[in-house]
Amino acid sequence: MDNKIAAVKMRDITKRFGSVVANDRVWLDIYRGEILALLGENGAGKSTLMNILSGSYTADAGTVTFDGADITGSSIKQIEDAGIAFVHQELNLFNDLLAYENIFLGAEETTPWGSLKKRDMANKAAELFERLGVDIDPYALVDDLKPSEKQLLEISRALFRNAKLLILDEPT
Repeated sequence: MDNKIAAVKMRDITKRFGSVVANDRVWLDIYRGEILALLGENGAGKSTLMNILSGSYTADAGTVTFDGADITGSSIKQIEDAGIAFVHQELNLFNDLLAYENIFLGAEETTPWGSLKKRDMANKAAELFERLGVDIDPYALVDDLKPSEKQLLEISRALFRNAKLLILDEPT
């Protein structure tokens, strides 16, 4: 018998969209250090299940726990605060901002007088990219990045925010 305790427990998850049942009493356990892939045909409910875990959707039935805490029906912000990050297939970046600005969006560092610490944030983004082996200039305009670089930027942002669980929706 395995003594490992699941970090994520999804039990009896059901989600309907009108008459279409996307998830029907799904059970899923995710363990620390595990890399897990959900495979199935288009429309099988994989993204729906991950959207429930990330707080984007609310299940019609079932429970979700993370690190022993019930997070069923929690908001996206509450899920992120708990340590779960979701990198959607459609990236959630601001193309008219710089790479470092996207990393710090919503978590900007300021002086006591309210001015942005732009150089400090750019340096921290550069350190993050170096640590992750990501070749992105922190001062690059996101609109000028290749799609693969944009995806790496999104993943870097999730890891910068100390995600304990990283969900990648169709990372191609």
